[in-house]
Amino acid sequence: MSAATQYDIGDLLEQAGARPRGNRHDCPKCGGYRTVTHSDEAFYCHRCNWKGNTITLAKGLGLYRRLPLAEYRELRRKRERAHETAVWLYERVRARRLELSELLRELGRLELLAHEDGWMELAFDEEVSESAWQSLETVYHNRPGIEAELDFLETASAPELMRFFGGELAL
Repeated sequence: MSAATQYDIGDLLEQAGARPRGNRHDCPKCGGYRTVTHSDEAFYCHRCNWKGNTITLAKGLGLYRRLPLAEYRELRRKRERAHETAVWLYERVRARRLELSELLRELGRLELLAHEDGWMELAFDEEVSESAWQSLETVYHNRPGIEAELDFLETASAPELMRFFGGELAL
C-alpha cells in the first residue's frame, strides 16, 4: 500500500476545514463555495489555486509519518519480491499458453488431414482408413483438456496459477 492510499482525501479535506458539498468541497483557504475538486489522491481549488495530494495535505495536518528505515527497506524488499514473482508467473503463463495454442493448431491440422483422408476414400466407395479414425480419436480425446487448460490460464487468480505451476506467492 502506498503512503497516498493510507489516507482518504475527502476526510483530509474535511479535517483541513473544507465543508463537503456534493462531489466538491468549500475551500478553507479562500472561502470559495464548492471550488475544491478532488480525485482519490489529489485536490485543487479553482478559485485560489490551492492544490496538493494526500501526502501534502496529511503533512499539513500533522498526520503524515515517515516509515522507519528498516520498515521501508522491508516493504521495498517485499515489493521487489512480489514483482519478481509476478514476472515469473507471467512468463510461465505466457509460455504455457503458447505451447497449448501450438498443440491446438497441430490437432486442427491432424483433424483436417483425417477428414480429408476419410472423405477421399468415401468418394471411392471404400472404408475410412483406420489411421483416419485413430487421428480423429487423438484429436477429440486431447482437445477438451487443452481448451480447459487454456481457459483456466485465462481466468485463474494469481494464487491458483501459482499452485498450478508449483510456485509460492512472494508477499
